[in-house]
Amino acid sequence: MLLRARNITKYFNVPAGKFLIFPRWKKVKVLKGISFNIDEGEFVALLGPNGSGKTTTIKILSGILTPEEGKVEILGYVPWERKAEFLKSIGVLFGNRSNLVFDVPLMDSFLLLKDIYGLSEDFFNKRVKELAGMLGISSLLNTPVRKLSFGQRMRAEVMAVFLHKPKLVMLDEPTIGLDPVVKDEVRKFLKNINKKEKVTIILTTHNIQDVEYLCRRTLLIKNGELIWDGPTEALKTKYVKFKELEGEFGRIKDRRKLKALSRFIQIKGNRIKGKVPKHLQIKLIKLLFEAFELKSLNIREPELEEIIKQIYGE
Repeated sequence: MLLRARNITKYFNVPAGKFLIFPRWKKVKVLKGISFNIDEGEFVALLGPNGSGKTTTIKILSGILTPEEGKVEILGYVPWERKAEFLKSIGVLFGNRSNLVFDVPLMDSFLLLKDIYGLSEDFFNKRVKELAGMLGISSLLNTPVRKLSFGQRMRAEVMAVFLHKPKLVMLDEPTIGLDPVVKDEVRKFLKNINKKEKVTIILTTHNIQDVEYLCRRTLLIKNGELIWDGPTEALKTKYVKFKELEGEFGRIKDRRKLKALSRFIQIKGNRIKGKVPKHLQIKLIKLLFEAFELKSLNIREPELEEIIKQIYGE
């Protein structure tokens, strides 16, 4: 077991009203006793709406914050004790903060990280060559960070996190604001390095394509509570109550059967569209073929993004 979290509880003080001189504060429970385990080599999505506690969880796991209650053990260390051995074994990337020095060449930032982590010359040179090649930034190593495009800089940020070959990496919104081409490059890199080096990765994101491409397992937080911990695909099994259908027909064969379907489908011209409850799926499809002379029929489950929006809204 690489990571074990038990009953993590965290409070924040927030203003209790608009008081300019003597502000009043109230305690808000941001995390409400969440627990989970993560094994070596897993790639886990940590999802939740804004304000749900995702970033707070990452900050506790990385030792930036200390919880009021609960225990966390990562690789045998307590994160908020911030022991050097622990800090050398993890990598953290927050989408709105940089690990790079803005005004100097990119290579100088990596050399600074080399000294911070105590990397040997041989390891460092091989690692830079390998990661820069995988991320397509080999030609940019002597370019000042301020002259990099946003997509180039984010690839360099990702490289900086993996430079010292950590055992656990936590990525908070790493693809936010990236164009589709760069997003795809970053996703492929993360998938390859997870498989190749067995590095454990925890990813927070609002981009559901990241989750579907990278993460077999999802932790879903809502209002500070862990409401789902399981396979990403199983979210569909648990939460999908309807399947969506679209089709095209030549003529109506039986208007009496059509009346029985009217609660579930809409007709526009020679096309039908609707939602089919999963438990009535076989019965309603049979009725469709009896009611219409069908030319085509397409039935699909909602996308993962739609399912998670539904969970957030419940």
